Amino acid sequence: MALSMPRPGIWPLAWIGLAPLLIAINNKRMRQAAFCGLITGLIYFGAILYWISIFGYLPWILVAIIEAAIFAAFAAAVTKFAPRRIGPIGYIVVPAVWTTLQWLRSLGPYAFNWGSFAHTQAANLPILQLASLAGPWVIDFLVCLVSLSLAESILSKSKRRVCAAAIALISLLTAWSAGTAIIRMAPRMHPDTKVAIIQGDVDQDVVPDMDYLADTYVTYSTMSSDAVDKGAKIIVWPETTLPTTITDSAWGSILSGLAYKSKATYIIGCYTPSSDPHNPLNYNSAMCYGPDGENMGTYHKVRLVPFGEFVPLRNYLPFLKYYGIRDQDVLPGRSHHLVETSIGRIGVSICFESLFADISRNETKNGAHALFVITNDAWFERTSAAQGHLMMSQLRAVENRRYVVRGAATGISAIIDPYGRVRTDLGIFKRGIVSGKIEPLTDLTPYTRSGDWLAYACALISAVMIIKEGRGRRKK
Repeated sequence: MALSMPRPGIWPLAWIGLAPLLIAINNKRMRQAAFCGLITGLIYFGAILYWISIFGYLPWILVAIIEAAIFAAFAAAVTKFAPRRIGPIGYIVVPAVWTTLQWLRSLGPYAFNWGSFAHTQAANLPILQLASLAGPWVIDFLVCLVSLSLAESILSKSKRRVCAAAIALISLLTAWSAGTAIIRMAPRMHPDTKVAIIQGDVDQDVVPDMDYLADTYVTYSTMSSDAVDKGAKIIVWPETTLPTTITDSAWGSILSGLAYKSKATYIIGCYTPSSDPHNPLNYNSAMCYGPDGENMGTYHKVRLVPFGEFVPLRNYLPFLKYYGIRDQDVLPGRSHHLVETSIGRIGVSICFESLFADISRNETKNGAHALFVITNDAWFERTSAAQGHLMMSQLRAVENRRYVVRGAATGISAIIDPYGRVRTDLGIFKRGIVSGKIEPLTDLTPYTRSGDWLAYACALISAVMIIKEGRGRRKK
């Protein structure tokens, strides 16, 4: 399973990834199965989240243990709902349980859904298209179903073995054919607005004094002028390009003047102050300046990184200071409101927010014509995490059939079309301009309209089966 995530990103392995676990827990008791699931999860998340060890081994181990609990719960459920135990309906129930658990990983202030099977299929364009129908959950469901069918074909005998193998094959062929048909029926795109992402690759591991801010501004403004000279109408500066508080009387007037002089729209990652003069905290923001120099709107990041941008019980956990936490929390924004630009309304996700399908979906449903992601992935260093983060933006593009413009301070910056294809990009720790054309779109996908209906259905199926199993045990 870990090999299906970058690096090396061998996506076909995801389709057989759960089969060894399902075979190993055959005829095991629930506790034994849960232990097998826990070990599987620890190895998987330990491998794909190795980059967290940048902040220390304790955070890495703790996150791996918490995430591994999902595998433990899944394995325990399989002992009750496997097809060998409850019949053919198990081919629905087991993937439903898996999908429900993946959906639960995306909920709440401490949600962290890195490493789902949907992410592994970013390079598998036909399968990726299914996300436009039911979000990432349909991919999680299908991948689990195929692994389950393969495991059953190995464990079963005679006719059941043939049926299980047939389910795996039919599921794959149907999904692949449907995705291929979606791509072939895709309307011709007519991108006509040139966008430029400025990837400054400025050293982030410094205290942002006045000299640093001035040098950064010169770097980004010079590159932006070059992009405008080549026809760019929208300029994107990544998350916290200027890591200081932007007010109208200071840096705000400079940025406004730059936009006015360039006659271009600028989307700039920065910090903005609280409206309460007595509150010293800032928002992680994206400010938009129009060609006339006016501030067209500011988006404040809503979904913050736990222990990265806010620290629960900060005063009661003094040992956290050894893991590089911020001195002060970041203020959360109130809503994922849209920002008006020269091409219409856009939805903005800042860094961590691009992990979650519901954010981009709600922005699109509320009228976003394009999606923008600004991020600072410098703290990933040269690990595979930057590539994994990009894959999630590819999903957001397909789910909502919108162009996604992804600006990353040190890479990977990219322009992604509505079918998840990376049209142009720039790798990590490189300085350059990523430019391409996009167009505002208005049509809504079934997923954008209906949301997480498949996840809700899977949760309902799981709940009904668990209640039924509980009642059956009491009768015995």
